[in-house]
Amino acid sequence: MAQYSVQPGDNPTKIAKKFGMTLAQFQKANPDLVEWGTGNFKVLFPGQIVNVNGVVTGAPPETAAAAPTSFAAPPPWMQIAIMEQGVQEWSNGDNPRILEYLRSCGISGNLLHDETAWCAAFVNWCIKRSGYTPQGSAMVSNWWGWGRPVAATYGAICIMQPLDQDQASSGHMGFLHAMDATNVWLLSGNSKNQVRIAPYPKSKLIHNAPYRWPF
Repeated sequence: MAQYSVQPGDNPTKIAKKFGMTLAQFQKANPDLVEWGTGNFKVLFPGQIVNVNGVVTGAPPETAAAAPTSFAAPPPWMQIAIMEQGVQEWSNGDNPRILEYLRSCGISGNLLHDETAWCAAFVNWCIKRSGYTPQGSAMVSNWWGWGRPVAATYGAICIMQPLDQDQASSGHMGFLHAMDATNVWLLSGNSKNQVRIAPYPKSKLIHNAPYRWPF
């Protein structure tokens, strides 16, 4: 068994074919890549190391030139976001953690409470905490042209249209965690009033470059 460094544009099927493996063999060699409970592959990120059959030619992973979006581990904002899972709105009073998300976007005064829509503020806070400059807005629509467009990549900011056209909403957003045939699985805030990983229909992705990268 050899190790291979994921390249931009790679996916499990493409990697398996490259090294003469079936998708089932690739999954067996990389059990951590499969989402528990769903059987879906997690979204790979450039620079991630996976197990493959045979011999990998070229520079070894530790000396290979890194792609601009590569990290030796999940993107730093994603590592921060994962640790926030379970943060939720309080029935009495306001959760100070959610207020912290909102303050990162300059929200104050009468809007500073945990019932203010905060999915974009959560993304903003995570990006800022990771050392990068966020968009600075708690309005999803203000993120549509922010950063740069990328392919579906683990940790990419994923932007959705309003999920319910009857509601006054600019949409939903979060970090891409996994995908299946019909859904993107987002790690996002204000998802059923909490930070959690949940599926959202691909049909609700914004039509122009729904996946964004901070740099």
